[in-house]
Amino acid sequence: MTKEEKQKVDEIVMKTFTLAYELGTNLDELHRMVRELRYSTDNKDLQSALINLEHAFFMTAQSINILKEQTRNALFPLKKAHRCEE
Repeated sequence: MTKEEKQKVDEIVMKTFTLAYELGTNLDELHRMVRELRYSTDNKDLQSALINLEHAFFMTAQSINILKEQTRNALFPLKKAHRCEE
């Protein structure tokens, strides 16, 4: 792995983790608002729609977790290359 490739992977990893953190924070805030609305309404149709929306938030959170996991996996070749250089 070249030095340029290592730097590019480092940059991508840093940007990806920053994005995942920001998305997760915003997602949590919106999810909390949806949940509060669902608990405060007596309208069954609205509650049903909001439950579906909460499910979508959950699935999005799972996708963010997968993104973080795969980003961590992208670091393994860097560590391997570093060990080979020693």
